[in-house]
Amino acid sequence: MKILITLLLSFSLISCVEVKVDDLNNFVVSAKSNVYPINDKIPELKKIEALTFTGNDGRNPFSEPQIEVITPVENIPKSCPQPNFKRKKQALEMYSLDNLIMRGTLLINEQLWALVQASGGEIHKVRPGYYLGLNYGKVLEITKDKIELLELASDRDGCWQERITKITLQSQ
Repeated sequence: MKILITLLLSFSLISCVEVKVDDLNNFVVSAKSNVYPINDKIPELKKIEALTFTGNDGRNPFSEPQIEVITPVENIPKSCPQPNFKRKKQALEMYSLDNLIMRGTLLINEQLWALVQASGGEIHKVRPGYYLGLNYGKVLEITKDKIELLELASDRDGCWQERITKITLQSQ
């Protein structure tokens, strides 16, 4: 047993003989001899003007925003198109058109209906005459790949400008 231990120790000491590592030593010497420039120039900081927040300026960012209500303007020329403010709003008029996606069509009693997905994920059926979007968009026509709306956009004079908008079919 003693012989075995002495043999193992002697082999382990023999394995500690210095191995030539000239390539490694040369690389370390050359790396240490290189001079790397140090950029001591500190960049100039831009002066930032601090804004003070007072709770009186605007709404609380942690509360839900209020629904905007457009009030009718008095003394409007009769030639301007006007939305019907007395009409009860439909469910899809609470969403902007960016949050509405056309998902398909249905043919019910020879009437083509469109399937529109709102941002919450719920699907609604719409047909010509229904209203969509925040700008009083009335559905004019439904085809297999698009919904055509007539929207009313307000200007500063109290007149409303009509514009045609299309929502195209998007598959999942």
